[in-house]
Amino acid sequence: MKIRVGVVGISGYVGLELVKLILQHPEIELAAAMDAAETGEKPVDEIHPRLRGACKLSTFQPDKDRMAELKLDTVFLCTPDKVSYELVPKILSAGIRVIDLSGSYRLKDTASYSSWYGFHHANDNLLKSAVYGLSEWNAKAIASASLIANPGCYPTSVTLALLPLIRAGMIETGSDIFCDSKSGVTGAGRGVKPELMFSEVTENFRPYSPITHRHAPEMCQELEWDLNNFTFVPHLLPINRGIISTMYVQLHQPLSSVEIGAEYEKRYTGRPFVRILGSSRLPELRAVNHTNFCDLAWRLSHGGRRAVIFSAIDNLGKGAAGQALQNFNIMHGFDEGIGLR
Repeated sequence: MKIRVGVVGISGYVGLELVKLILQHPEIELAAAMDAAETGEKPVDEIHPRLRGACKLSTFQPDKDRMAELKLDTVFLCTPDKVSYELVPKILSAGIRVIDLSGSYRLKDTASYSSWYGFHHANDNLLKSAVYGLSEWNAKAIASASLIANPGCYPTSVTLALLPLIRAGMIETGSDIFCDSKSGVTGAGRGVKPELMFSEVTENFRPYSPITHRHAPEMCQELEWDLNNFTFVPHLLPINRGIISTMYVQLHQPLSSVEIGAEYEKRYTGRPFVRILGSSRLPELRAVNHTNFCDLAWRLSHGGRRAVIFSAIDNLGKGAAGQALQNFNIMHGFDEGIGLR
C-alpha cells in the first residue's frame, strides 16, 4: 500500500517541483493538494497546466481534520514562514508527520526569529524537537523524526561544501569565511514583485540582501561558526533555476588537494547525491539543474593555506523539493534515491 501524503503550497514553484517528484515516486500516493492562498477548490492542473492528465486533484484550504480524514501519513509544507509556523503544530497534533520547507523551524533560538524573520516565535519545544533535514549529515535523526526542517537552498549549497572541512579542523578556527552565492530567479518564489519582472532580470546581474540575508544565521548554526566571522552575499542570476556558491576560507595549516579530497571522500562516500569533482573540474549549473545532485570542487592558493570551495545545486531540487523527498525516503526506510534518480 502506498504512503498517502499531502502538499500545502501547491501553487508555488517548489510546490510544483515537489508534486512532479511525488507523482513519479513508486511508494507515494498524492492524496491532498492544499493551498492557503487559494479560496475554494481549484483543479491543480488549472494552476499548473503542465500537470494535465497527471494530477486530477483540486486544492482546498489546509485543515487538520480533513487531513486526518484523508489518512495522510506526511504533509509537506511549501508555504511562507509565518504560515508554516502556524500550521506545523496543528498538523502534528493530528498525528501527521511534517516536512517543512520554510524557515520557521530551522533556527534553534526563538529570539532569532524576531530579527531575521520578522515574527515572534513561541514554539520553543517544537524548535528543539525539529530535525534539521540536511540528508547527508542527519540521516539517523531524520529516520525517527516527526518534524523535519528542510534546509534552505543557499545553506544546502554552503554547508555540504564546508562541513567536512570544519568538522575535520581544516579551516582556521576564528578565521573569516566569505560566501558568494548566485541563484536563479525561482529562488525568490512565484509572488509578483517589480524587481523580479522579466525586463528587470534579463540581461542583468545584481547582489541583494548583502550581509543581512536570513539564511546567514542558519548556515552559521549548522557550521557552528561565529556569525561575526561569516560574510554571505547572494546574487540574482538572469536564469530560472540553479545555485553556484563560491566560498573563500583560511586553512589551519598548508594542505594538499589530495588531503582535501580524502576528507570529502571520507564524508560523502556512499551518499548518492554528492558528487566530488576534485581540483581538476568545476561545477556548472547545467550539470545539476533538474536533479538532486550537489557537485563540489576546490582550488588551493598561498602554498595550500587558502582554499576556494565551489558547489552547485538546483535550488528547486537539492535546495528544496528534491531534498524534501530524500528526507521523506529516509524517514520511511526507503532507499534515499527512490523517485530522485
